[in-house]
Amino acid sequence: MSLKAATLDTVEVGTPQLTLKRILSVRCPVCRAKPKEQCTFTTGHPSVKTHTKRAVAATNAPPAESSGQAALRSLREFGALFRSK
Repeated sequence: MSLKAATLDTVEVGTPQLTLKRILSVRCPVCRAKPKEQCTFTTGHPSVKTHTKRAVAATNAPPAESSGQAALRSLREFGALFRSK
């Protein structure tokens, strides 16, 4: 089996690029930093980098909805309260 034949069998799986904004949108499972806050060391000092597990949590979290989508959703829920059956 040649090297060329072996590379034809592989399939590249595209993973979305994680931005710092996306990573910081979830709570850190390691240091328990709140969303939009920096990760901290065990000493309590802020860390320049985020924990790897926080990035993994960001990939598993559902995408955040925009403020416009949130407003429309709340209006639909509000309107449903006043609909007669």
